[in-house]
Amino acid sequence: MKLEKVRCEESLINFLTTLGIDIGDEENLPFVGKYFVEFRGVKYEGKSLNELESVITNLLGTYVVVPAYNEEKTIGKVLDELIEVFPPDRIIVVNDGSSDRTEEIAKSKGVNVITHLINRGLGGALGTGIAYALKKNARIIVTFDADGQHLVEDALKVMKPVVEGKANLAIGSRLKGDTSQMPLIKRIGNFGLDVITAIFAMKYVSDTQSGLRAISAECAKKIRITCDRYAVSSEIIVKAAKNKCKIVEVPIKAIYTEYSMKKGTNVIEGIKIALNLLLDAFRR
Repeated sequence: MKLEKVRCEESLINFLTTLGIDIGDEENLPFVGKYFVEFRGVKYEGKSLNELESVITNLLGTYVVVPAYNEEKTIGKVLDELIEVFPPDRIIVVNDGSSDRTEEIAKSKGVNVITHLINRGLGGALGTGIAYALKKNARIIVTFDADGQHLVEDALKVMKPVVEGKANLAIGSRLKGDTSQMPLIKRIGNFGLDVITAIFAMKYVSDTQSGLRAISAECAKKIRITCDRYAVSSEIIVKAAKNKCKIVEVPIKAIYTEYSMKKGTNVIEGIKIALNLLLDAFRR
């Protein structure tokens, strides 16, 4: 998050300047109060100055990974919205072998762009992006879809329990939020995949296929992604649960358009996900 300059309570000026943070009075800046940071209606809280420092350090160390395959129609707008909140050097676009202008548009925004020479799938792209973020010493990694179905405000909400140290993996659940735009077939399909994932993870998550999640570096280092395609969403949950990472869900709203409806899982992908999880279980 952009925290290089903030508004704050007067008593915190010296504390913040020792952390290298500039003080301003612009209304659009994050506000730092006694043991909390507030931005766009989301309050990240601690119970002491030490915990406040930890919150600030986590926010400054948050990286966003955006997997993208032939997303020239939406990637520009998605990145413009993310850049309002996150510095470009902490946004990582993984161009997964696109044949359109995805790479060109992403590079024009000044963000980090990593390109796969061939299309490896969602799992491959997330694996590359998460590994790169860890090499950059990320403390928290947010994954964010490139097709325009997520709100940046929801990303800020999903980050909250991980930033505060209350969870290792937070998943943005469309099923716990506003489902008015979510087609019935999507809800039914998701439920089936949620049940399959729960069998392997021994934990039920209401929206296993959500692309919006926040994960601590500690938890990310314990997860070795082996599924290249859509099964990765379930794989992350299964391996996080097996490694005793604390998993929580945060309600979000998904924006469905004719374009984004063409993306994501279907019945065939659901069968592939189940087979992938089964094979992965045997590999262990």
